[in-house]
Amino acid sequence: MKRYAYTLIALLAVISCTPQLQESPEMLVIEGWIENGAAPVVFVTSSVSTSFDEKNMSDLLEHLALTAQVTVTHNGKKYNLMPTISMEYLLGYCYTTTQLKGEIGGTYHLDVSWRGMHAEAVTSILPPGHIDSMRVEHHPTIDSLYLLKAHIVPAPDVRYYRFFSMASGKDLTYTASYVGTFDIELNKDEMIAVNRGHNNPIIENDYYYAMGDCVKFKLASMENDAYEFWSKYEENLMFSHIALIPYSNNLKANIVGGLGYWFGYGVTKYELKIEN
Repeated sequence: MKRYAYTLIALLAVISCTPQLQESPEMLVIEGWIENGAAPVVFVTSSVSTSFDEKNMSDLLEHLALTAQVTVTHNGKKYNLMPTISMEYLLGYCYTTTQLKGEIGGTYHLDVSWRGMHAEAVTSILPPGHIDSMRVEHHPTIDSLYLLKAHIVPAPDVRYYRFFSMASGKDLTYTASYVGTFDIELNKDEMIAVNRGHNNPIIENDYYYAMGDCVKFKLASMENDAYEFWSKYEENLMFSHIALIPYSNNLKANIVGGLGYWFGYGVTKYELKIEN
């Protein structure tokens, strides 16, 4: 969804504990989504093998797929996605089309081919939930910052949700909110924080809002595989900030024949200004 491309998914597969690292096969890495009322967005790269050899920018650019064949099939019709320049995203491009927009209840089959590699995935857009109340709170320790919280009313039989947010004038597009994934069965009566996200959450850690910020955010329903991906991503992100405790875990995704994800989101949009 329009949000992040802050994650160009990097695969660093450590094969051995010795300095003699075995080369792993190159694989397609997909990052894509489609939401109701919006065009699909797909990024295509390939995996980078672990090596002690120094890598420069030209080496990494070889893994950026600008000539891939990318299609999405919906209701028996195949749509070709074309590489498009977009400064909203970290990579500066994405594959998309103006001929297709997501529909609630729709199922979408993604196919990607590049350099003799092929990957595919299927996702659906579930009915969205909605928010019936919001409130702004002072940050518990920093007087100049604020927290935005919301109460969610889920769609029938839809358990998993995520926030994507942005502060107008500060962020170019929606990014995945920090600690913004939840199972509504475990949070039925809670006000849930709508934190800011960042294109690079490893080095940026300002997840809150200032007076005068216009906060735009999306509540997105999602399938179980998307929930498992984002939950594990957040777990890795939180534990990565703890010194002396190395932590990483593979992200579970739904791409067949490659790495990464292709997720459908049922979204509702909201906007609130932080003011007295």
